[in-house]
Amino acid sequence: MIKQTTPSKRGSLGPLRIFATSFRALLVLVFLGGWQPLWSLQGSIEAWGWDEYGQVSETPAGTDFVQVTAGPFHGVAVRADGSLAAWGRDNSGVVSLTPTGTGFVQVVAGSGFSMGLKVDGSIVVWGTDWFGQVSNAPQGAGFAQIAAGLNHCLAVHSDGTVVAWGYDGHGQVSGAPSGDRFVQVAAGASHSMALRSDGSMIVWGTGTNGLVSDTPAGTGFVQIAGKAAYAQALHADGHIITWGTAWAGVVANTPTEAEFSQIALGGVHSLALRSDGTLHSWGGDWAGQVSNTPAGSGFIQVASGGDNHSYALRANNIGSAFCFGDGTGIPCPCAAYGNPGEGCANTAGLGGATLTGSGLAAIGGDTFQLQVSGAPGDKPGLILRGANALAGGLGIVVGDGLLCTSGQTARSQIQRTSPAGDTLFTDFQGNPFGASSYGAGSPTNYQFWYRDPTNTCTGSGFNFTNAWSVSWMP
Repeated sequence: MIKQTTPSKRGSLGPLRIFATSFRALLVLVFLGGWQPLWSLQGSIEAWGWDEYGQVSETPAGTDFVQVTAGPFHGVAVRADGSLAAWGRDNSGVVSLTPTGTGFVQVVAGSGFSMGLKVDGSIVVWGTDWFGQVSNAPQGAGFAQIAAGLNHCLAVHSDGTVVAWGYDGHGQVSGAPSGDRFVQVAAGASHSMALRSDGSMIVWGTGTNGLVSDTPAGTGFVQIAGKAAYAQALHADGHIITWGTAWAGVVANTPTEAEFSQIALGGVHSLALRSDGTLHSWGGDWAGQVSNTPAGSGFIQVASGGDNHSYALRANNIGSAFCFGDGTGIPCPCAAYGNPGEGCANTAGLGGATLTGSGLAAIGGDTFQLQVSGAPGDKPGLILRGANALAGGLGIVVGDGLLCTSGQTARSQIQRTSPAGDTLFTDFQGNPFGASSYGAGSPTNYQFWYRDPTNTCTGSGFNFTNAWSVSWMP
């Protein structure tokens, strides 16, 4: 998770860096003499709620997404390479006209149009152009953040000024504030919002439902969000304030705990991300947009559509391999090297055994698995688990292979390989591992020890795979 910068520390930061710290789990942009996207975490998109136009069921697969946004009937996401994916209702080409290529660092979605921010700070808009959302988009580079309302658009320049265009029936465009101390913008249907560098906010446009007159005073806010009839703000201490029309209890049921790191608004429901990576939603639930909210942790970003669907980005936390017996590190006994990425060679074939991880390593939502392959068939083995990596991750010679992990080493129950020489370890929250066997946030290293009695290299009759390291999320 991105560490939140408190308002008292933000005064020394430039406008763009202030904006970056306003989102604990969203896309991070830092202006350091040029635009540099900093992808903190990648993940997969989970979707739920109303699905009439495929805005849920057509959500793309993959684990390399870094940001997702929701329009009324469609979704758009940014991949780690800066390319875009769009799905759902293709009104006015909002899906089919999605730009190709890379270089995007943020996307937002309105009603039938989408807008993307590129790495050079330029803005691209596509889809419906009824009110000049596309044709009146500002030219040039240097923009820091963008926001889309129902039919109008907002942007913050890196100099801290606000630009607005599109539908202006309620002054949501023409009422844009002057000045150069703004770090974030947000937009509803007929109102607009801007956050200043001191954490205070201003709302303009329609004055009905108290959207303008009831705007919270004071400083210390780090994120703002708006929808058709209500608005929301997140304070630096983690508490949420909601005001406007109290449809479906979206105002009255706002959680009171000071434990949240990001907010997102739907038509009549709200979605928030806790600092522990879990989700909380409330309000209207006729399409399951509240009751079907995913459980577990590991979430890093949230987005809600203008009607009744939501998206959440769950981190891709599978870990990585280290300590190989392929000759790239400590020599294997008898020079019995495996192939690249394997452990030391064994009698199962031409090479050694491998250990790979998949799924999400999160204590609150564990789908993590360890897969063994290339070991001798129908032989016993077990997972070694330890906090430390031996010899700086290179391992030491033990038996016919390299032992890679140590430090409070634990051993799982014995598990035999299949005749093909593979086996799968699952259920890391239960037996044989147990949640108390590792701590959230600390690297945990795994390795598979297995019997290979016909290998006479050292006469020990056992060997090891490579090792796998992962830091478990809460």
